[in-house]
Amino acid sequence: MNGIAVLLAAALLCSCSTKSDKPKITQNSPVPQTVSTASQDSKQTQQTVKNEEYTPLNYDEQKAVWISYIDLAGMLDDSESAFRENISQAFENVSDLGCNTVYVHVRAFGDAYYVSQYFAPSKYIPAEEGTLRYDPLKIMTGEAHKYGLSFHAWLNPLRCDTQVYMEKMQGTQIYEWYSQPEKYPEHVSKSDNSDYYWLNPAYPEVRKLIADGAAELAENYDIDGVHIDDYFYPTTEKSFDMQAFAAAQTADDLSQWRLDNCSEMVHDIYEAVKSVDKRLLFGVSPQGNMDNNYTQMYADVKKWCSEEGYLDYIAPQIYFGYENSVCPFSETLKNWEDIVICKNVKLVCGLGVYKLEREDEFINDIGIIARQIGDTEADENCSGFALYSYQSLFTKTDERFLEEREEISAQLK
Repeated sequence: MNGIAVLLAAALLCSCSTKSDKPKITQNSPVPQTVSTASQDSKQTQQTVKNEEYTPLNYDEQKAVWISYIDLAGMLDDSESAFRENISQAFENVSDLGCNTVYVHVRAFGDAYYVSQYFAPSKYIPAEEGTLRYDPLKIMTGEAHKYGLSFHAWLNPLRCDTQVYMEKMQGTQIYEWYSQPEKYPEHVSKSDNSDYYWLNPAYPEVRKLIADGAAELAENYDIDGVHIDDYFYPTTEKSFDMQAFAAAQTADDLSQWRLDNCSEMVHDIYEAVKSVDKRLLFGVSPQGNMDNNYTQMYADVKKWCSEEGYLDYIAPQIYFGYENSVCPFSETLKNWEDIVICKNVKLVCGLGVYKLEREDEFINDIGIIARQIGDTEADENCSGFALYSYQSLFTKTDERFLEEREEISAQLK
């Protein structure tokens, strides 16, 4: 596709993304879900859409783009054909840029962008009383593979939703935990400064639900990997899981206990994915500021990068310029290289395209992201990069962003 066509396509998707933030579908959603079809028999056959002969597609060097629920909200449509056209155009844009992998949101708020026996349909998906009009994930994997893109299903394993949408998850395990606080006081919890509920990884049954959800994706869809980001514990407040901590009689350090809980969860997801197909990848994208992972998120990234059984790749969000006063890019990248000790864990460098015109030298200097891509490509300790986000790359149409995109494309050709 030529530059003008890319621009027009980006503008089209941008116009979609300016729709109201109000979710299009807010129906109650009992599970298991089905896809609407002409007959009950055909409906049941839609529950599993995996091609048993499918061979996962992954690359030694990832050149990835994150496609978030925000991006998808502007592409989803009541019409299956319209959504297929929108997502296909997005994947074509990613491919034409020179990338080979996408991390696409399939669970952002304790929900599902696919047919699930565990999770309610996303509030952004066209559905009626728990029945999807079409299966977005089936469409997305098929369209991504047409362009040679590896498709990693991106999950937020712990984040759920606000009270309004939690009430619409009837029939799910999450709703049972949420609606019976006297029986499950902290399985679903929230911090004092947020309206969002979160699953509590302290409980084995919570971790099992998360792992089962990852296995379900691997079993039923032609995905190439599973991906989670930096949303682990939402707060450092003791009140978030006070009862669970008190019940853990062997624990005397809250921070270490939370670190261990997240490590258990990450290990369980890894094992669940590998139990279905060892060729599938599992990766985590923690905060780029390594200290924050320990003091705020309780993510033991050093453990995960030095021991077997946690990750195939780590993609720290090194969203900093070269002149950042706290985490300058080159030094921060080197710090991450130093902790990736396990021979089976690869380092993928997360880059913040969204920072353009906002922070550090990104405000005035052209080509910082392209330069950082070049640095990762020249670094023998790096196995690729990931760009956040699709919206930042393709929905801005001013001269500055066109020039930035041309710089990135030139670096990748």
